[in-house]
Amino acid sequence: MRKIFLRNLLTCAGIATVFLNACKDDSYLAVPAPLPAQNYTESFDNFQEAYANGWRTNNRSTPFGRKWYDVAEAPNFGSVNYVAVYYPEWEQAQFTLDSAQFPNTPFPGRYWQMAYGSQRASNGYAATSIASASVIGIGAPLSKFNISNWLISPETLLQNGDKIIFYTYSKGLCRLQLWLNPTNTLNVGSGSFGNGDFNIKLLDIDSTYARVETNPSMAFPTEWTRFEGEVTGLQKPVKGRFAFRHFLEDQLPVRQSTIDPNDFDTIYTQIHKSVIGIDEVTYKSEH
Repeated sequence: MRKIFLRNLLTCAGIATVFLNACKDDSYLAVPAPLPAQNYTESFDNFQEAYANGWRTNNRSTPFGRKWYDVAEAPNFGSVNYVAVYYPEWEQAQFTLDSAQFPNTPFPGRYWQMAYGSQRASNGYAATSIASASVIGIGAPLSKFNISNWLISPETLLQNGDKIIFYTYSKGLCRLQLWLNPTNTLNVGSGSFGNGDFNIKLLDIDSTYARVETNPSMAFPTEWTRFEGEVTGLQKPVKGRFAFRHFLEDQLPVRQSTIDPNDFDTIYTQIHKSVIGIDEVTYKSEH
C-alpha cells in the first residue's frame, strides 16, 4: 500500500513539473534576432571598381542613345582626337580639356565639373546626360525623346529609418529620382515609364521641370548639393536595392546649328549642359 502511494505521489509530481514548464514564458524565442547594421560609401572614383562592388546600370530611354565623341575643333593630330565621351549609360565622368595637349584650342565652355570628393582624380564621380536617348532632331515634325536611365546599388540590407545620402548637380534641365526595391532584383520594368520592382519612391528632385532661368529655388542644383532619402515603406528588414533614375519626359530633340549644319559644336554644347553627376553615395544604417 505504501509503495502504491509513493508511486502515485511521484507521478503527480512529474505532472506538476510538466505543467510548470508548459507555463514558462518563452515568447522571446519567437522574436527575430536584430540584423547587423550595414554602412558603406561609394565614391565612383573608378566606375569599373564600382561595377565590381555590385553597382549596375540599365538604360530604358527611348529612342535609345549612342556615344558622342566631343571632337576638338583644332586637335593635335599626334594624339587623341577628342576631349570627352558622352555615354548612353551612367559612366565615369570625363576629364575637361587638357590645355597642354590642345594648346591652340579654346575649349568652348564644356568644362566638366570637378568631383565633390575624390582621392584619385577630378573626374571621380558617376555621370550621364541626354545622350542616353537619341536626341538629334532631323526633319519635321520632330519626335520627342524620353530619358529613363538607372544607376542601381549593390544588394543592401534595407531597414526602415536607414539613410541614403548623396551629392548631385547638373547645369541644365534635369530630374533625378531615388527608388527602393525590396525584392533584390534588377528589374526596372519595360519602356521609359516603367519602374518594375523599384516600387517605393523616396525622392523626386525637380519633378516639375523648373528651370534656373525662371525658378532657381525649385530648379535642379547647378553645384554639388547634398540630398538625403530615408528608407520607408518596408514591412520588415529585407535584402534589396536602391536606385537613382535620371528621368525626363517628352523632351524636344536638340538641333544642329541653323547657320552651319556641319557644326556639331552646337550639339555638343547642348548635350554637355545636360550632364548630371552623382558622387559620394552613402548608405547609413540607423540601427
